[in-house]
Amino acid sequence: MSQAEVTEASVCAVCLVPAKNFCSACKLVKYCSTEHQRQHWKQHKKQCRPFRIAKDDILGRYLMATRDIQADGTIFIEEPLFVGPKWYLSEQEREMPVMPCVGCFTPCHMSARRCPRCHWPACSPRCLGLKDPNIHGLECKILSLGPGPAKKEDCLSNYYRTDALLVLKCLMLQKQNPKKWQDLLDMQSHEEERKGTELQEDAEERIVSYLNSNFLLKSPKFLNEYDSAMLRRICGIIETNYMCVSLPTGIELSGLFYTACMMEHSCQPNCYFSFDRRNGFQISVIAGRTIHKGEHLKIMYSNILWNTHMRNEHLAITKHFHCKCERCGDPTELGTYFSALRCVGATEEPCDGIQLPKDPLNNKTDWVCDKCAKTINGEEVRYLLTQMTEEVETLLAQKPSIKQVENLMNKLGAFLHSHHYHMFSLKHTLIQLYGKEAGFTINQLSNALLEKKLDMCNELSEICRKLDPNTIRLSIYVSIILYEMHTVLVEKSKRLFAMESNTLDEVKALQEQALQHLSLATRLLKKEMDNIAGSKLNDCIVKAIEEVKSLIQKSNLKAH
Repeated sequence: MSQAEVTEASVCAVCLVPAKNFCSACKLVKYCSTEHQRQHWKQHKKQCRPFRIAKDDILGRYLMATRDIQADGTIFIEEPLFVGPKWYLSEQEREMPVMPCVGCFTPCHMSARRCPRCHWPACSPRCLGLKDPNIHGLECKILSLGPGPAKKEDCLSNYYRTDALLVLKCLMLQKQNPKKWQDLLDMQSHEEERKGTELQEDAEERIVSYLNSNFLLKSPKFLNEYDSAMLRRICGIIETNYMCVSLPTGIELSGLFYTACMMEHSCQPNCYFSFDRRNGFQISVIAGRTIHKGEHLKIMYSNILWNTHMRNEHLAITKHFHCKCERCGDPTELGTYFSALRCVGATEEPCDGIQLPKDPLNNKTDWVCDKCAKTINGEEVRYLLTQMTEEVETLLAQKPSIKQVENLMNKLGAFLHSHHYHMFSLKHTLIQLYGKEAGFTINQLSNALLEKKLDMCNELSEICRKLDPNTIRLSIYVSIILYEMHTVLVEKSKRLFAMESNTLDEVKALQEQALQHLSLATRLLKKEMDNIAGSKLNDCIVKAIEEVKSLIQKSNLKAH
């Protein structure tokens, strides 16, 4: 908590005299009397929060629940300090001549329409956001000083650097909103940890030198604080705290939120969040399960379907810490064996044991078998998985056939546990191909293949349940699994229904089970309705629900 916050929190919110009594719910404001607390409630209830900001030598600042919070309840809503283009750009993205409009973030070609003043890409010269000081209006004055790109199209992306624009938006807070500027500077930057790293070297070239030479040194009177040290600090603040905001267009933005960014990381979070694009990208933080008083509010900053090494490597590079949660400290990853390898044996004799990391929190650890003396060097494991990752990603990017996926599964299955994250990805793809590919449509599948698909769905569902018991991060994955399970159950019910000796009770049981799976999927997808994939899947499931209800009605008519 800053000195200003401490001072403000030490006096009565109504009369400003020294006070000792906190609001019992949020612990954020004080009152000198019950009368003044009642008087202030109408104003305060919109801001009253069921948590407080706490501090720890290891965690730094974090959020702690001050009362029990019910599942699915909105914990708080917060305006962003700023929202702008994507921070991390891949080499491929850096070469693409497409970027978000500087006025409204609509994807646009760099060589097409421009802002009439600074000539940066825009969806239209009349875009309303171009003159809005809260979006582009202020930064436009700085960008107007730039020399502009070379005429050759391949030089466009080298000049229109959207990650540098993100840093410039931060600098503009000095003029646009001094309070937000101070909040920004209050955020952690990990400046010392970043020194000498590739991230800092890249930022120095792509952002610091670029902004200074093209714009900032040409406008010394416009900003009070803009030297290279400040630019490096802002790069660190963004890198450490930014949140990814996905748009329906497929464009990814980055946003900073003063309070939300204090939430602690966990590979089994208890919160999730959504963004309201219609209201300035406000963030809503929502309880993914019941959170009890005294618990920390936790979200996840990495991919839940990565293994422990990948998650911690990502966190170390981008957030400068290592996770030590229950999953990360468990070699079996909560009994999923999500990173486990098959043991090939210490001698010529084969072994059916499982190879696991000796110390999962150490990326260089040896891997040992749970049945024999076989030990594998951590470097060998990393090399093996790197090769497999390239093979899996290449295949899945090509819209593979059933045969191709099965062949790769058989190949990797000689080295990987059946629940390994690579096997999970391939199986999740395969359950969607069974029933859709020509020659393997759902009514063409043999009874054996139907059972294989259903077994695979159940296997994947159990892994998801262990990794994400409250389905906070895996809503779409689990919903796809539920949808595919329903297709098997419906097809089985149709085949039974067509048999003269069918048992209608069994037919209806299969159909009712299919309907339950679909209904659960619609509930899980509520948190995913602001993205294209979630919305499209929900449409398919809603249609499927009507079809299953129609089948149930036919079964009931036949029964009578």
